[in-house]
Amino acid sequence: MTAVINDFYTKPDPLFLILDDYHVIQNAAVHSLITFLLDHMPFNLHLVITTREDPLLPVARLRARGQVLEIRQQDLRFTMDETGLFLKQVMGLAITADEISDLERRTEGWIAGLQLAALSLRTCKDVPSFVQALTGSSRFILDFLMEEVVERQPPNIREFLLKTSILDRLTASLCDTVLETSGSQELLQLLDQANLFVVPLDQNREWFRYHRLFSELLRFRLRAAYPELESGLHRRAGTWFEEQGYVEEAVHHVLEGEDWQSAGRLIQQATTDYLKLGEVHTVINWFEQLPWSLLQADPKLLFDYCWPLLLASRYDRVEPLLTQLEQMAGEFPAFLGEIYAAQAFLARGLNDPVRMVERSQRALQLLPESAAHSRGIVGFNLGLAYWHQGCMQKSEQVLTEALQAARKTENHYAALTAEIFLGRVYAVRGELQRAAEAFKHALQQGESIPINALAYMDLAALQYEWNELDDCEKTLQQAVSLSKRGRNDEFLTGCLLLKSRLQIARGDFDSAEQTLQLAKALVRDTGIEGQMAARVEAARAYLLLSGGKPTENCNAKLFDQADGHPFYRFLGLTAARCMPVERSAETLMQLSELAQERDWAYGLINVHLIRAVCAKNQQEGLAALSAALVLAEAERFIRSFVDTGEALLPLLRTAAGQNICPDYVKRILVAMTGKDQAGRKALPDMVDPLSERELEVMSLVCAGLSNREIAEELVISTGTAKTHVHNICGKLGVRNRTEAAMKAREMGLVQNQIS
Repeated sequence: MTAVINDFYTKPDPLFLILDDYHVIQNAAVHSLITFLLDHMPFNLHLVITTREDPLLPVARLRARGQVLEIRQQDLRFTMDETGLFLKQVMGLAITADEISDLERRTEGWIAGLQLAALSLRTCKDVPSFVQALTGSSRFILDFLMEEVVERQPPNIREFLLKTSILDRLTASLCDTVLETSGSQELLQLLDQANLFVVPLDQNREWFRYHRLFSELLRFRLRAAYPELESGLHRRAGTWFEEQGYVEEAVHHVLEGEDWQSAGRLIQQATTDYLKLGEVHTVINWFEQLPWSLLQADPKLLFDYCWPLLLASRYDRVEPLLTQLEQMAGEFPAFLGEIYAAQAFLARGLNDPVRMVERSQRALQLLPESAAHSRGIVGFNLGLAYWHQGCMQKSEQVLTEALQAARKTENHYAALTAEIFLGRVYAVRGELQRAAEAFKHALQQGESIPINALAYMDLAALQYEWNELDDCEKTLQQAVSLSKRGRNDEFLTGCLLLKSRLQIARGDFDSAEQTLQLAKALVRDTGIEGQMAARVEAARAYLLLSGGKPTENCNAKLFDQADGHPFYRFLGLTAARCMPVERSAETLMQLSELAQERDWAYGLINVHLIRAVCAKNQQEGLAALSAALVLAEAERFIRSFVDTGEALLPLLRTAAGQNICPDYVKRILVAMTGKDQAGRKALPDMVDPLSERELEVMSLVCAGLSNREIAEELVISTGTAKTHVHNICGKLGVRNRTEAAMKAREMGLVQNQIS
């Protein structure tokens, strides 16, 4: 080796020494020679080693010195774009973007796996089904992995791989328990060094997982070779995970091991905590894997199954179960009280307020004071029911108590729901700032909790009212994503109604029509009829009104108490909007009285605005507009005025001329026309706007005048001109006159002043 190194030194050009398949080297003397080479590396030599295992060389020392470049599995895996190029251009497949995405996810970008899958796809007639079914047992992948990897391992490694393949993640102590042996730590380290399709999950290399396709192959082989072993392996894994406090994994393994008694016990213990966190569908999935005979034999376990079904709005499934349980619980008053509480929740979901109140009252009579959790749920349910009935005062009172109870019992999900609906109470009352604080606080508790789809949606509705349309769109998208993730069709429909209103505000009537068609189909296909279907029809009528189209076809479908808007959904204002002007006066007066009586300030503002544009004369119209302005100014309502339409403009200009809420009217006019009441183009919003004098100075700065020339032009001192320029730079957030001129042009300040 010394002679070889000396020979390298005699070569003037860069040299690359490439050692391929280094993992087959077993002779320690070879490792010593390469280590010697590394210690005496010529300046012009690059050593390249390709290996499936970490070589027995001083890599750590070289790494610490920054003398090694490591290209590992994560670096070699194909990205999504590379996967698409490979499958389409190299393998010549006609494949969709979704199928490419699925293949990349299934193979984790493993190039050989992609190539083997592509070979199968060439002769496959049903590509989507193949991709969905792709596992480690697919023919080409099975053959490759068996020949190249599994069969080459010593017996003890093969046994370890097969028996631990049931685990989604591995650590030494877990593997020891599952295999009923010891020494798993050394085997895991060996697998990691050998790069045997294991992926480390932490920096300390204590937790690992198998590559997904490799794991599926191993499970396939385990079932084929040792079908009697799998159940016991899962049960031992479940025991280990339970002892370590990993509830979800423990439940998974005892279910896979068909240890039904342990599964029922674990699920029953975990249900309340998981529902508090909003993990509704996780719990439903657990229960659906249990044998029906086990549920029938245990009324308490069956009742625990009812609550996730209720929270997921699976009313048709849960109603007969609760009826059955009611018949079984006659001799146990406290248990019957629990069932009545669940039936009250069901009645609210089915829009049956009479039964909801009756069941709630009976539940409170039977539930002991010590049952704080259940009594809190009843109160929380009553609060939601009162909100849906439009009884804001009762709703606030009951929800406030329910929120306190939920916090005491650490029912996170109920507390979030109560807080969100309190925010909705505030919004209906027209207290927009207070409502926004409630929604934002709920989101701070956990943005991904399913019920917070409602907080996102309602916050977006407030942003829409404040005419913050870009922010509204972003927040609404988060609401849509979370609604889909939580599979809540009712929330998703509400998001679509708000989305259509946003599209209308931007003049995109075609997209709004498509959005409402989606909402209508969603309501029809998922069976959430009733009030939500009526709200979709109201939103459709609003679209036609906004586009200047006749609404006769909608009138027959509109309910008097349905609106598409989330915060005056009880008022039936859309039906009044569709009436001819001569018929609407009496209806609008009745709605005004109802809104005042029920404390629906949001709706009352909109009633006043419709009354203003339908008034017989200017005096009546101005009075109605003034009433709306007084109610709306403190909370910065904007879109309610804008969406009333151009018919409101003359009255707004008259109000401004008569000094009625002048600054507020100016902001509304700017939102409606882009100009103030004097017809000048509106200036962009600034935290500290430029004064009229500063605007004059700014236009002269942009014209290239010096401070002295500005002073002469405006008949002020040079020092005063300099002070104005300094203040302008501070307000615009720039450092000098040049940056100020650029920023002013970007913001349109100069054009505004010149016009």
